[in-house]
Amino acid sequence: MTEEASTRDCWVRVLRETPILIRRRASAYLKNIQKTSKNEWLVWSDRETQYNVHLAKGQVTCTCPYSQQEKGYCKHICAVAAFELTRIDVMPWLKKLEGRL
Repeated sequence: MTEEASTRDCWVRVLRETPILIRRRASAYLKNIQKTSKNEWLVWSDRETQYNVHLAKGQVTCTCPYSQQEKGYCKHICAVAAFELTRIDVMPWLKKLEGRL
């Protein structure tokens, strides 16, 4: 399995294991994400607070209080999962389509 496929599987698992209410709240953060390195992202909250999301060895962590209390995946992690799945799955397809137009 390639590294990208493994990463994709991790993000899919995050979204599958997270309750729908948290996934819905994550959608508000999709425009507030900055990828800072291969496995690090900054996510800005409503109140201009920023949280760090980190992926290492298939484990995802966030610096927000919800995640620190080990309640499960937070909305920031879910937002990054959706952001990355879009990058992995949708963007290559769009580039191919643009090349044909």
